[in-house]
Amino acid sequence: MKIQVVALPYNVEGKGKAGASGPAALLDAGLVDRLRERGHEVPEPLTVSLSPEEEAQYGGWNRVGLAGGRLAELVARATEERSFVLGLLADCNGVLGVLGGLQSSSPGGRRVGLVYVDAHGDYNTPETSLSGMLGGMPVAVAAGKCLHRLRRQNHLEQPLRAQDIVMMGLRDLDLLEREAIVEDRVVTVTEQDLISCSPAMHRAIESLSLREDAVYVHVDLDILDPGVAPAAGLPSPGGLDGQQLGRAVKAMMEYPDVSALSLVSYRADADRRGRTLDQVMTAIMLAFEAK
Repeated sequence: MKIQVVALPYNVEGKGKAGASGPAALLDAGLVDRLRERGHEVPEPLTVSLSPEEEAQYGGWNRVGLAGGRLAELVARATEERSFVLGLLADCNGVLGVLGGLQSSSPGGRRVGLVYVDAHGDYNTPETSLSGMLGGMPVAVAAGKCLHRLRRQNHLEQPLRAQDIVMMGLRDLDLLEREAIVEDRVVTVTEQDLISCSPAMHRAIESLSLREDAVYVHVDLDILDPGVAPAAGLPSPGGLDGQQLGRAVKAMMEYPDVSALSLVSYRADADRRGRTLDQVMTAIMLAFEAK
């Protein structure tokens, strides 16, 4: 497989902080060489970069939009070159840039489906959010429910429909967020379905694959159990280990329209013993294990 690694080291806080420290750490841990050792063709990684003037612009949300637009351009280029995209992203706001890149990678746009693997739904809007945190909104933004300028900054011109989205592994939802997911009839797949790679998980992926031109699998690493991966995302009780996650993602990637995978929110600067790194690398290597 030809795999283009694309790194996004920016979040609302800036460059290289918290989850934005993860992309460089994964690359420094030898991710590219390990994929090559498994027989994959892996060009040199591409990394989103903003100019000093752009980094200094007012507003963290604006910086997320600028960086997401650059991410979309890199993803579109890699997709046009027929590469599978492996994203290493600072946080879940990067979902917008990957979706925008896939959508814009063909004249007239492509229909894109989203598999969102996360402990959280990230389906809040500014009106429903209890925290006001942008990282709790990106799927709602992708679905056209709010923050339309931010979506367009990420080159996602056409919002996703509810039927274009599958959420997997949710275990920590706000009340109004849960109500919105139910009201919009977003398909959900349980954590146990992920662990067992159940028929329900396969049906959800197959249904997306049949309807869409491309399917994007987005994995917030707080899907992992904080007992084994304490430096991943926003920890909440429960979750998978690296082997279980790797097996689930590998099963998803067997569907031909799955065109991109991202691992997000690895807080490398808090991973002093490397426990979370071990789990993340295990998951990636299993996902890309040769058949």
